[in-house]
Amino acid sequence: MVGMLALLAVFARQQNRSDREEAEDYYRKWLEQDVVYIITDEEREVFLNLTTPDEKDNFIEQFWFRRDADPETAENGFREEHYRRIAYANDHFSVGAPGWKTDRGRIYIIHGPPDSIEHHDQGEQYYRPSTEGRGVTTTYAWQLWYYRRLEGIGEGLEIEFVDKTMSGHYVLARDEMDKDAFLWVPGLGLTEAERLGGATKAERIGTRTMANFASRRGGNPLRMFRQKDELFERLRRYTMLQAAPEIKFKDLEGIVDVQIYYNNLPFRVRHDLIRVTSEDYLVPVTWFFNSQEFTYQSAGDVEIASLNVYGRVETMTRHKVYAFDDEVILTRRAGESRAAHGSVYQRGIPLKPGRYKMIAVVRDTHGGKIGTLQLGIHVPTPRESTALEVSPVILADRVQPAKQGEFITDPFVLGSVKVYPSPDNRFRRGQPLGFYFEVYNVSADQQTLEADLNLDLRLFKDGREISLPFQDLHRLLHRYSDRFFAGSMLNTQPLEPGQYQMRIAVTDKIAGVSDEQVLKFQIVES
Repeated sequence: MVGMLALLAVFARQQNRSDREEAEDYYRKWLEQDVVYIITDEEREVFLNLTTPDEKDNFIEQFWFRRDADPETAENGFREEHYRRIAYANDHFSVGAPGWKTDRGRIYIIHGPPDSIEHHDQGEQYYRPSTEGRGVTTTYAWQLWYYRRLEGIGEGLEIEFVDKTMSGHYVLARDEMDKDAFLWVPGLGLTEAERLGGATKAERIGTRTMANFASRRGGNPLRMFRQKDELFERLRRYTMLQAAPEIKFKDLEGIVDVQIYYNNLPFRVRHDLIRVTSEDYLVPVTWFFNSQEFTYQSAGDVEIASLNVYGRVETMTRHKVYAFDDEVILTRRAGESRAAHGSVYQRGIPLKPGRYKMIAVVRDTHGGKIGTLQLGIHVPTPRESTALEVSPVILADRVQPAKQGEFITDPFVLGSVKVYPSPDNRFRRGQPLGFYFEVYNVSADQQTLEADLNLDLRLFKDGREISLPFQDLHRLLHRYSDRFFAGSMLNTQPLEPGQYQMRIAVTDKIAGVSDEQVLKFQIVES
């Protein structure tokens, strides 16, 4: 039996090692093969510094998202087209090496299919156009790819690929002489000027090797000169054709998502859940900032900081369901102490039951710093309409009555109170602890149409119950529309520092049913 357990342990270790190696091979293949031509140097550097599979998977997901021209659709069109191009390159350009590794494969994967292709066979007699100095020569097999326009590179682009080895392996030509099979053969394949004696092939070859690049005519007075044939222009295009394509995106929505791991403007986000109807939720998303991180500018007697806030909520299949952007203005008196203090911003997002991901971006408009992060949101399916339900409890830094004219659509307003959530459910001793929750599907007496609820709120520390200052818990419950809610503040001065558990239970005496919520919080020394 012991021997069998040892064998199982060895097998488990080998399996774990095999799984790790398989994952490493997957990420290596993705970086060095799948996206080798389209990933930017910045992205490559960030990816190589990631350490966990979750980080790498998230990076890959964001990599494709940034390049998707229509992120609202379920499918990522850019990714689908990219892998189609790789498959095409492997099917059509593989000669002794996978098609994606060849020059034609690289250009095809980066820029897509050309608008037209000319095919020329080995040993074909070639009559040079005037732009190449005229004359007749014999060529290697070669292809001319024509692109009407490539963004950031130019228009009317002619790209030549030459098979010098006569093996079907075409390489990207640096200039028009690469295809000339008689280039290094004295007396053959002369240009018109060379045939008439006004120039020599040595001058043409010398121009090619950059020994004489003052004029791309190479001593050929009969050659028609085009700006795009100038040596350095050809070298520029040659380099840009092989570079990763530029990423186009809309301002904050397209911020490099790898900054999730390398923020220079840190902030925190939390979300809560409030039922609106039997099928819809309002999800208050609260952003917490350290005001000391911002750049302020003087405006008379005050200093002002400005933030751009962007949020996008999407399903797990990348379909956008909600997005917003907003400007947040912070002010302080000129000369005020710059000691760190917090600022909050909130946005209510309507969502139906399901799993979502929120991408949050913040930019300091004066300082230029940017922060990004992601937040998972799970909106549960509501219980049956007849089942009593207590909402998740929101622990808050402050709970206060809402002002007249403030509605649930306004930031921080829930029911008839304003709730400012705690960023981490961590409170200093002596700092009031606020809480808020709602109760749904409450029964009513058939005669009086009144509800009869019992609230039980208890605190525990190290398994020991802590007495509370509330004398009549029932008075904490208030009716609002079709539900009840409780929003109040708790004095934490009597609470010793440590971890606590709060248990809230509500009993519907008429229906004879109960529901409860249990959550944790921490008290730290002031």
